[in-house]
Amino acid sequence: MLNTHHLTTFKILAETSSFTKTAQQLGLTQPAVTQHIQKLESELGEALLVRHGRTTEITEAGELLLRHIKSLETCYKKFQNKWHSVLKTSLEIEQAINFTK
Repeated sequence: MLNTHHLTTFKILAETSSFTKTAQQLGLTQPAVTQHIQKLESELGEALLVRHGRTTEITEAGELLLRHIKSLETCYKKFQNKWHSVLKTSLEIEQAINFTK
């Protein structure tokens, strides 16, 4: 299973095209960012980025991963909204029951 921290690192790196900016945004060191990307590339068996000095360019495999990360984020946000809705409804029912006691 892919590490969610590594996926977050990859997403931010894809958005910033900079290991330095990614490290700053995440409060990590540049070597930690590099390690996250290397682990993802190793697990997936594909290069996700092409490094050009201080900037990066995302590969086709990286584009595919980025689309899936964004899809997972959307799915998770929908889940959170539904979960909070269910909890709110449950709390309201519990309060109504306790009120009638």
